[in-house]
Amino acid sequence: MNDLIDTIKKIENILYSLERILKQECHNLLKSKTSNEEILELIKRKKILFKKLIILSQDRLCLEKEYNIFPPYESNNKLNNYWKKIINTCLILRKLNLKNKIIMNKKFYLNQRFLELSSSYKKSITYNLDGNLEI
Repeated sequence: MNDLIDTIKKIENILYSLERILKQECHNLLKSKTSNEEILELIKRKKILFKKLIILSQDRLCLEKEYNIFPPYESNNKLNNYWKKIINTCLILRKLNLKNKIIMNKKFYLNQRFLELSSSYKKSITYNLDGNLEI
């Protein structure tokens, strides 16, 4: 049973680390001058944490089968408390991820719109002295 508790604690710690990374990502996305290297580094760290989370989740499932206990762990108060924390953290992560996606889409849209305006500005149509169109 202690193995299951330790695994759930590790999952909780990884989720808190993901929360910090998502908050940092949000902060970097809101800054006007953010280098791509910073964001790529955050993405690498997220990938590593997700891989660890997948492995721990598989271990958790095996231990649950072994001990014949399943979420929400109502028979064990300690496990139930940890599980509630994990659920709350997952909800926070979902909100942060959605917020980051919205910010990225807005930035992409603004950048795309700027490029479209910039290209149309370079290809402006004017009239010359004779009254003919020039491109």
